[in-house]
Amino acid sequence: MKTIIVECRTPQAPSRSDEVASMAKSIGYEVIGIEAQNRRTVHGGTCVGPGKLEEIKKLVDDKSVQKVIFANALSSSKIFRIQKVLGRDINVIDRNLLILEVFDKRAMTTEAKLQIELARLKYTFSWGREFIKAGGLQGQQVGWGGPGEYPYFDYEREYRKRISHLELQLRDLYTRKDNLRERRHAQGFLVVALAGYTQSGKTTFFNRLSREKKTIGLGPFTTLSTSARRITVQDDSGNKSFILVDSIGFIEDMDPIILDAFNTTLGEIIQADIILLFIDVSEDLSTIRRKLVTSRKIIMQTDIMHRTIICANKVDTINEEALDNAEKEIEGFFPALPIVAISASTGKEIDKLLSLVVSTLGNVTPSKYRTMMPLNNT
Repeated sequence: MKTIIVECRTPQAPSRSDEVASMAKSIGYEVIGIEAQNRRTVHGGTCVGPGKLEEIKKLVDDKSVQKVIFANALSSSKIFRIQKVLGRDINVIDRNLLILEVFDKRAMTTEAKLQIELARLKYTFSWGREFIKAGGLQGQQVGWGGPGEYPYFDYEREYRKRISHLELQLRDLYTRKDNLRERRHAQGFLVVALAGYTQSGKTTFFNRLSREKKTIGLGPFTTLSTSARRITVQDDSGNKSFILVDSIGFIEDMDPIILDAFNTTLGEIIQADIILLFIDVSEDLSTIRRKLVTSRKIIMQTDIMHRTIICANKVDTINEEALDNAEKEIEGFFPALPIVAISASTGKEIDKLLSLVVSTLGNVTPSKYRTMMPLNNT
């Protein structure tokens, strides 16, 4: 499907068009270009200005574009106005809905599928209402509930009913996962959780230690559901075992509705005795800095800072100078935390990291079950 990425770039926010293009390509969209407009603020009606939107319409018509993805978040009213200009047959979505599309493509478990559907229903609730109301204003005002009742009342009832049903199903799944975590701690199993920005190498590391073959390299959010395996490490005093947990990656500025739908993954991190926070040091310093900001916010909100070890990953792709600069950036955001430079793909310094993990675990006992803290948008 021919697709263009559109972004209104403002001085207050980092550009995300390249990230959005990468996500779109990873799930099969043919991205033929990125259209960006620099403005002091996002246009209140159509995100980009009317003149720019007309340019985009011409491009859509000339190139037979079928989908337009905005790197910005869009309200339902903005979606309606944009589609009115571009044409109702053009599919317009924003970054958050693209994230949900990526989730949907990657989902393999019942839990992940339920979480995705719940997030989509909650996020698009006002969108459907906006379009139905707009239809009503054009004369299609007859609802199923009798004279004077608009169709969106029925739409709302069905949406709320479906949302309640999904929440009930997920509550049961959450309860079972909570019980499993409690049993792990009660039986003396120490837990090591992998955390970090999406595509930082967590699953590659998980595969290396667990000898699994979980899918990697599909693009952002290849991992959507947590996986846990018992890992045994041999040291001078004998074999040491712990539970290793892989989890979904962090991402900047995710809508709270979407973040909430995946709170069980963050719950796995909160309950861990040690967190290995993966940082991709192969990227440029400005990108590393942005991702460190996001990671630090989440780590601080979940109160796990003191149990965190930083894994500066992908050192096999950079030189010593680049690694030194990346480590200085990391130290600025996470002072006093141990940093181990590794390569999950080649195995470089993995033994050093595991020695630190084992020695740290030797000083802790299975932690008391922790109550999950509410998470804010990052």
